[in-house]
Amino acid sequence: MVIRRTVRIGVYVATVGLTAQLAATCAWGQQLYIYPQRGQSFDQQAVDKAECQRWATEQTGYNPATPPPPPMAAAPQGGMFRGAFGGAALGAIGGAIGGDAGKGAAIGAGVGGLFGGFRRMRAMEEEQAQMASYHAQTSQATGGFNRAYSACLQGRGYTVQ
Repeated sequence: MVIRRTVRIGVYVATVGLTAQLAATCAWGQQLYIYPQRGQSFDQQAVDKAECQRWATEQTGYNPATPPPPPMAAAPQGGMFRGAFGGAALGAIGGAIGGDAGKGAAIGAGVGGLFGGFRRMRAMEEEQAQMASYHAQTSQATGGFNRAYSACLQGRGYTVQ
């Protein structure tokens, strides 16, 4: 039962991570094609693009050239070995009371390691969820910026696809 749950959680974490990565790739991979309808010169196009980028940034509060940094991963807090050590200590005490400290320590180390591993896995799942949320927010902000940028350019006589 424990193995099935672990495999199921691992598949879930992998699925969330892959989905977040695909969404981020789609958002960052969006490229706008801009065509001057009124015969604007190359220099005029550069000026219009720069002004529209500034305007879109002001309107949305987001600039895809400088996205916010991703959330920082917390330093690992022990995990399996820390749990095994604590479990061994408690097991040794319990085993000493029962007359066999070594056997109690071994059992305590196994149980402590198992719970430490679960704790570590839960922390990894939370980190994956935070990254998925970050990528979704970044994708949404990029989409809003692209809509504002496109609207500005269309108002200046460009076709934007």
